Amino acid sequence: MPSIRDLLRRIQSHPALLGDCLLCHQPTQHHPLLCDECRAELPRIVYPCPRCGFPLPETSKSCGACLQHPPAWDRLRIVADYQAPYLQLIHQLKYAGKIECATLLGRLFCEANEPAPSEAGDKHPEVLLPVPLHWWRQWRRGYNQAEELARVIGDALQIPVDSHCLRRTRATPPQARLHKQQRKQNLQAAFAMAPFNYRHVALIDDVVTTGATAEQLTHLLRQAGVEVVEVWAICRTLRHPSRD
Repeated sequence: MPSIRDLLRRIQSHPALLGDCLLCHQPTQHHPLLCDECRAELPRIVYPCPRCGFPLPETSKSCGACLQHPPAWDRLRIVADYQAPYLQLIHQLKYAGKIECATLLGRLFCEANEPAPSEAGDKHPEVLLPVPLHWWRQWRRGYNQAEELARVIGDALQIPVDSHCLRRTRATPPQARLHKQQRKQNLQAAFAMAPFNYRHVALIDDVVTTGATAEQLTHLLRQAGVEVVEVWAICRTLRHPSRD
């Protein structure tokens, strides 16, 4: 006799309930939110540098730039560079109130970061920490997109989400409008933390650009005793100084 979970999975996968693709708006075939044709066309980084996500010709421990100037965090996991159609999906999630985009993006993240056989022994973080919004910006938006992504990823990987550990203490100008040096200055003393006992965490965000936010939070977590800090995001635009 099938379990309740199996029955729910069959119901959710029924063609009548799959709905339309978020990208082409045509009916989906096998999975909700994204049709098979659009899924096949999604850009991916096949061999990303594990520290910065930069595309490599083959699997490697780190790229040359990270070997010379390693980032503050221990590992960066992403899906792709910040380009279409991820750009449009993230924009709809952040500015158009389409929270269903978080479900799709979170699932794509899990698919793109399935452990390789050589990584099968790697331990997952003990908790996911969404990058916080200031309370005023979150109130105006109605939600924190990083928290919505963390919930989807946490449910899929069975990792708890702590949405109260990190807090943004002041309303800073949006990072997207600032260049790299301004972003660093913009985030000084912008975050605070609640007491915790974590040793291995993953920061969750939608996009890593200059890395200023992730770097600031990583330093803060290190000072509080965290030993391993990973950064998980959907996309990156991160560039090393040597590549600028």
